[in-house]
Amino acid sequence: ALRSAFLKDIKLSRQILPRLAGARVVGHQRPLLHCPVNLTTAPRKVASANYSTGSINLVYLRLASAKVPRRHLSSAIASSSGDTQSGISSGSISNQKRMPSTEVRDTIALTDVEKDVLDTLLAAVQNAGTNTILRCAGGWVRDKLLGRESLDIDIALDNMLGKDFAEKVNEYLKSQGKEVHTTAVIQSNPDQSKHLETARMKVNGIWIDLVNLRSETYAQDSRIPQMEFGTAEQDAYRRDFTINSMFYNINTGSVEDLTGRGLDDLRAGIIRTPLPPMETFLDDPLRVLRAVRFGTRFGFELEGELMRAAASEQVRSALSTKVSKERVGTELEGMFNGPAPVDSVRLLLSLSLFPVVFAVPPGMQLGPAYGEPCAATMAAAWQLLQETQDRVNPDKEERRFLLLAALLLPLRGLAVSLPKGKSQPLSTHLTREAIKWRAKDADMTVLLHEEAEVLLGVYRQLVSEGGDAAAAAPQALAGAPDAVKVALGTSIRRLKQHWRLGVLLAPLLTMSAAAPLGQEEGSSGSSSGASGGSSWEEELAVTEQQRRLEVVSVLMSAAAAFQLEECWQWKALLDGKQVMSALGLSKPGPELGRVMAEVMDWQLANPGGTAEAARQYIVARHAKQG
Repeated sequence: ALRSAFLKDIKLSRQILPRLAGARVVGHQRPLLHCPVNLTTAPRKVASANYSTGSINLVYLRLASAKVPRRHLSSAIASSSGDTQSGISSGSISNQKRMPSTEVRDTIALTDVEKDVLDTLLAAVQNAGTNTILRCAGGWVRDKLLGRESLDIDIALDNMLGKDFAEKVNEYLKSQGKEVHTTAVIQSNPDQSKHLETARMKVNGIWIDLVNLRSETYAQDSRIPQMEFGTAEQDAYRRDFTINSMFYNINTGSVEDLTGRGLDDLRAGIIRTPLPPMETFLDDPLRVLRAVRFGTRFGFELEGELMRAAASEQVRSALSTKVSKERVGTELEGMFNGPAPVDSVRLLLSLSLFPVVFAVPPGMQLGPAYGEPCAATMAAAWQLLQETQDRVNPDKEERRFLLLAALLLPLRGLAVSLPKGKSQPLSTHLTREAIKWRAKDADMTVLLHEEAEVLLGVYRQLVSEGGDAAAAAPQALAGAPDAVKVALGTSIRRLKQHWRLGVLLAPLLTMSAAAPLGQEEGSSGSSSGASGGSSWEEELAVTEQQRRLEVVSVLMSAAAAFQLEECWQWKALLDGKQVMSALGLSKPGPELGRVMAEVMDWQLANPGGTAEAARQYIVARHAKQG
């Protein structure tokens, strides 16, 4: 029946759909859908499939009506177990075990550098006679077990504070004639995920953090823990997730999985909390964002109970009131810099966390689904970035610029009122206030939104004569009007070295998801873009992506053909004094500024021109204007 459904390209029957609840494509790393929908009733359409002898290898399942991320499917379709109910709270989230994306090791193999550092710490213990048991903790252990190198070494101490042990280490280093560095003591700062005092020091050229084992309790309405010395087991259970709760006992050279689930969850690819997730999240609501970040970073599945707790009103409220916007922004930056930023945003949407992270000002009513078109435009930008990686070659900052501008593109028409009758773009408010990113990020978002409109207009002018991209062939570009060259060059000069990001953003404006969202007085929904989820998903199809790539290709080709790729670095062929002399101006003024702009426009239209040719142009133009 399943093969027949594919071959006939028909909708899957309701009898087949429940069997797909826990499926995924073998060989893919990330599950993108955690099934917070009723699979027995929500219609689905198979978008594409590869067929092989004796089996069906599913590529992906398009979600025509569910506003949730797609989930990879498995060629081995297993029957669903238990009741399939709708909604996260009903337990519809798949808990199928996944094949690990990376082989998990049973032991940790130290590099020579790591062994040198850890041996030095053990020698310091012996020299001081403190009988301290040293354990590497957290992310370093996880990464080493995954076969990934890491120099982010955190040391947990069983019987002393970090700053006290740092003194013992420096005493030992001094006795051995080795270089000694000043120890930095980082005070407790919950907004930076530093719940306790931490000592930071350099040992044999490597920075390490030192902190005591602890147990923690949290006061109501606060992320500041009340700390007590604890056992290794207590420390493991107070950590955020089981995969981060394991230790490497330096004294014995062994891995300690004191929750009993860390290694199994790492192998199965599951994000799970050591304690009940509701308790873990309410103690420290920031952990719900860390769950999203780790899940999408490693391609791991969020455990069902964790998903339900993460999507609860209690946790959303706690995230809004107990966690600083700066720390929220830091976690979001980690998602944007990670391998799957679109998956992260879609997961925030499915957990109803998007409106918490990107919180609009009180009184601005966009409805609960305003994040859906934002995710669609961001997904399209991510697709383009993958396709044009070699030509654009963005660094980490530029990638963040593009993804943020794409995410906020549907909100570009909205503004926030400020005192004294002033206003600012909503995108600026969200960037600076909701996630506390830099002014540079906010300014670049606004600039990219403005220049994307200009660049799309340039593209349309370039293809208007031929009616398609053929009009942008080299021979056609050679005869392009000067006005088109000037418009393209001016946009490149405004965006400077980031102009290619504007080129990637421009074709997104053709998407229905990018239509500016508006407000209706007294309405809980938006006047546009509030109910187009199905069409937005369809706009991410291959054919639509090819159309957007065509826009990018035409604009890139035009910039090269017009010799404008580096025009953002050009200096004017004539300076102010030369212009004043040529035109007989006695003093600077508005007229000089206007003529200087004309000089640059002429350069953009004539990139090989000389200073003398530019002088003759402005003299002739000035004489003509009288």
